[in-house]
Amino acid sequence: MNVLTVLSRRNRQRTYQFLYSRWQMLWIALLAIPAYAQLPTPVDPSNGAPNGNYLQFMEGWTGDAVDYIALAISGAGFLWVGWILLSKFNEARSSNDPDWGSVGLTAVIAGALLAIVSFFLNEAVGII
Repeated sequence: MNVLTVLSRRNRQRTYQFLYSRWQMLWIALLAIPAYAQLPTPVDPSNGAPNGNYLQFMEGWTGDAVDYIALAISGAGFLWVGWILLSKFNEARSSNDPDWGSVGLTAVIAGALLAIVSFFLNEAVGII
């Protein structure tokens, strides 16, 4: 290896380092340019909130979140009761001595429980 090869390698490395540092400075400069994007305006909750009053804004959204949580609980209860009724129906259908009275009784009790839970959730949503 001769001296010119070593010098040219060093020069290439220095040139690469120089260009890389300039590239980094270019990216920093591009990131420093302020973005003039128009941000979306927040949607007011269903209770409404005065403009600029963030405490009432968050209280309104908390009330809406409670509404959605109550809806999810009611939906999960409906699916759970449906699953229980389907399994009870399949159990009665596959047995040699079907007990259709227990299927009907399960449906009546489950429907009454769903109505009670939905009523209490509706009352709880009105409190908040």
